[in-house]
Amino acid sequence: MPAINSALSSVLAAREAAISTQIGVAVAAKQLEASKIQGQAAVELLDAAAQLSKALGRGGLFDAQA
Repeated sequence: MPAINSALSSVLAAREAAISTQIGVAVAAKQLEASKIQGQAAVELLDAAAQLSKALGRGGLFDAQA
């Protein structure tokens, strides 16, 4: 009987590890997507600031490249 309990424990541990890995990957994917959205918003904000400054006759030498 101890061999069955040991085998069952091993299977359950492996299953729990697989689920934990899937959760970790899903969380990381959400974080990556959020970072991409924030980065795009920052780029759009810089572009808008550059366009506004050009429209006001200023910022002709503004370099938004980092």
